[in-house]
Amino acid sequence: MVKRFVLQWHLSETCNLKCLHCYQEKHKPIQLPYDKLVKIYKQYKELLKSLKMKGHINITGGEPLCNPYFFKILDLIKEDHDLITFSVLTNGTLITKEIAKKIKSYDPYYVQVSLEGGRKTNDYIRGKGTYKKIAEGIKNLRKQDIFTSLSFTATKLNYQEFPKVVKYARRYGVNNVWSDRYIPLGDSEDKDLALNLEQTREYLAIMNKERNKLKNIKNNHTTISMYRALQFQMTNDFAYGCTAGDTLLTVMENGDLVPCRRMPIVVGNLFDKNMLDLYKNNKILKELRKKKIPDDCLDCEHAEMCHGGLKCLTYALYKGLNHKDIGCDIH
Repeated sequence: MVKRFVLQWHLSETCNLKCLHCYQEKHKPIQLPYDKLVKIYKQYKELLKSLKMKGHINITGGEPLCNPYFFKILDLIKEDHDLITFSVLTNGTLITKEIAKKIKSYDPYYVQVSLEGGRKTNDYIRGKGTYKKIAEGIKNLRKQDIFTSLSFTATKLNYQEFPKVVKYARRYGVNNVWSDRYIPLGDSEDKDLALNLEQTREYLAIMNKERNKLKNIKNNHTTISMYRALQFQMTNDFAYGCTAGDTLLTVMENGDLVPCRRMPIVVGNLFDKNMLDLYKNNKILKELRKKKIPDDCLDCEHAEMCHGGLKCLTYALYKGLNHKDIGCDIH
């Protein structure tokens, strides 16, 4: 077994916050009973064994720590530690000293915490007082020596505040900062938050400037990852290729299977059809695995790796995949 297959698992959409740009739908969250969660987990293991791959689960929500079965799921993964690693994607506000210590006992690959800019902007987006609560959560994680990643979602409201996020990360000993662009999944108001071409260009330049600054600081222990779609335009690193439907799948709170949370195309429900069957036979997933290049990108030297940029953004804007990423600056 060499390759790794990632499952992003939304245990439920229950959350203690109500963020401005949240992807979660406006409905009463569904809470699956534990036995159904186990059924999903077993289907994932079956998929891994069939593909002869190791696995990694990103446990998320909503807020995963709001789920009553969160630690019971970690118990399952711990039993299969030779096959599956895991990370936790959280808003960070519920991570007490005790919670951090308990998570550490399961040996997480990393814990990802979200921040949306400086105090004023973050609290406008995530709720009053969250800026301070997130800091406390991060401190508790780092005291347990848990690799901590800070996630920043770039919108028209906050993309220029990325330097503030980096400063915050260094202050609290965060290991890594990464960022990607916001993907609209709702109405026209929602779409207004997405970056256009000029804003994307400026945002990537800001990220790269901060990344280079950190490289010149002695005894700095915080890094900035720039491996997401189009970020190679600034770094000259390898182009990113979307893995949705190939080595990445997402399970939603009700058991629906989608290629990616940010590409919410339901390919089936795991209580009606098995994950392995859907992976092998579903037309949408098979199409995604073909890695088709949009017509506008056929002459680009990066096309074979990039495949047109951020597929989920293209789908959100055009409801199709045969389009060049709106943020691409290569002509």
